[in-house]
Amino acid sequence: NLPLPFSPFPEPIQAPARKYADFEWTLWSRIDINEGDLSLEKFLDFFKTRYQLEVSMISCGVSILYSAFMTSKKKLEERLPMPMSELACSIAKMELAPKQKYLIFEVCATDADDEDVETPYVRFKFR
Repeated sequence: NLPLPFSPFPEPIQAPARKYADFEWTLWSRIDINEGDLSLEKFLDFFKTRYQLEVSMISCGVSILYSAFMTSKKKLEERLPMPMSELACSIAKMELAPKQKYLIFEVCATDADDEDVETPYVRFKFR
């Protein structure tokens, strides 16, 4: 529309960056975990050691695989030793294709001060 005083930018603007400790990410970032098919317990430890974050919830699709406020200790004790791929299949009722290598998780985490920290999605390589 020529009469309007608008000229589009020839290049897109940079996505705003977020930072926690020495980890910086944008809207387009992801966390890649290529440690094999970790158990839930080792996955939680990985986040604690690598990013100094306490995981409060893990979801895959619309299913919550883990939450820090799980009311049933029995359920938590059952899930902690399970490999993440098995956990996703059993809770989310999903089938893994034979050639599928990755699962996508959304992780909610808190820092040492118990403040919520927004994290990018997690691409988990299990094969």
